[in-house]
Amino acid sequence: MLETVAAGYPDLETHFVHGALNSATHAMDRHVRSLATTHGRGTVNTFYSEPLEADAAGYSHDHDGFISVSWLKENTPFEQADFYLCGPRPLLQALVGGLSAAGVDRKHIQSRTVRTRRCADRGVNGTGVCDENGLEAH
Repeated sequence: MLETVAAGYPDLETHFVHGALNSATHAMDRHVRSLATTHGRGTVNTFYSEPLEADAAGYSHDHDGFISVSWLKENTPFEQADFYLCGPRPLLQALVGGLSAAGVDRKHIQSRTVRTRRCADRGVNGTGVCDENGLEAH
């Protein structure tokens, strides 16, 4: 999605907000930050809900904790924004419901569910690595 914005919409202000458990599960950080820099009107903010001992806000990620509607209201052009959300169902339920409760018209919220597959669901997974919760590590 960010690649499409960077390539085709140079004047569009973009805020890429990403949540991950920690640096071990954080995908494409350098690529995303490079796209935002190249685009010139993009910002990136990353939240780690379970930072590792070596993770530090301001270094490996931007914020500890979870993405919240209140953070979005304070740090994005909330009233004019279109929200494109992708993630597991609990995240989407919380954010879509919270955005709606905060007055965002549903036509400005697009969401897609991503399922996290348990390693046991596929036998040996694509990475060959499972985390301590039995989830595929990416």
